[in-house]
Amino acid sequence: MRGRLPKYRARLKSKHLKRLKALVRRRNPEHWMVQRAQIVLLSHRGFRIRQICDALTVDHQVVRRWLKRFIEHGFDGLKDHDRPGRLPSIDPLVWQKVATIVVQLPERFGVPLARWSVRELARFLHDRHGWQVSRSSLSRFLRSMALQPHRVRYWLNPEDPDFDCKAAKICKLYVSPPANTTVLSLDEKPGIQALRRKHPTRLLRPGRPTRVEFEYERKGTRNLFAAFDIKTGQVLVWSTPSRAIPWVLSFLDQILQWVRRGPIVIITDNISTRTGDDARRWLAQHPRVRFVFTPKHGSWLNQVEIWFSILTGKALRSRSFTSLRALDNALYAFARYWNRNLAHPFKWTYTGRVLNA
Repeated sequence: MRGRLPKYRARLKSKHLKRLKALVRRRNPEHWMVQRAQIVLLSHRGFRIRQICDALTVDHQVVRRWLKRFIEHGFDGLKDHDRPGRLPSIDPLVWQKVATIVVQLPERFGVPLARWSVRELARFLHDRHGWQVSRSSLSRFLRSMALQPHRVRYWLNPEDPDFDCKAAKICKLYVSPPANTTVLSLDEKPGIQALRRKHPTRLLRPGRPTRVEFEYERKGTRNLFAAFDIKTGQVLVWSTPSRAIPWVLSFLDQILQWVRRGPIVIITDNISTRTGDDARRWLAQHPRVRFVFTPKHGSWLNQVEIWFSILTGKALRSRSFTSLRALDNALYAFARYWNRNLAHPFKWTYTGRVLNA
């Protein structure tokens, strides 16, 4: 009969229309939900069942089913019904016990291990309780509970009673440095080894990475002083045989030559070479310089440590040095390259609040 409205025709309110369009645009939705949403959207636009079949390449029974489900139950009608599935083969009591065991150290149960593995956990359940639980089942359960007994992350309890106050003071210097003041982050990287590989490095080829000789000869070590300007990202470095007091004071003199004018704030570790009598006398002779010390176990607050990690990754790792002079040249060459091409201030996001483990 001409002009009769089809029985299965979706008419969407703005709320449902917005929700279905959002589902179709979502980056990683289930394919079947997208198809069902498209069926309803096309019906709302006036497409008949046959036209929807042609547009989406689906059978007319599929279109009728999901239009009917949507008309009767709304958006929830597009979801699959719950199915009973197979009954669990492992008693829930077993999983309760596993969840209790895995969060404790193995030695608590007389097992001489540092941490649980899936294999050892399955053996323990069999020996202690007589339960046969496969490693794959244990692995799936641990993943579902977001438990990773094989992983360990180190952390450190702050022992400085004024840790938060000192950390906040340093963070304030990073985020809002004083006007007309140069803020430097200073530290040393001791024990940089000059390693000479016994055989030349083999360069990469298609399908084969660079290969570095495993055996090496030690040619000595160097200590590297570095002062990082937090505003510009420029760095001053000096390679020395050690990090003794005379070398520290000489490097501080170089800083005065590097920064000719204005006050200087130096963020540094509170080790004896910075807090001893020699350092105090030097500061008294140079009143435009003052030290701000990081708290105990707070060397990670020193931005120059970030630069040291960049130096290691870009200029030192896997390199071969025939002598200490070659190592010195590499250190100074990278510092010049950094200042000329890579220098930038680091974006600091830590605010100095108490860290919770």
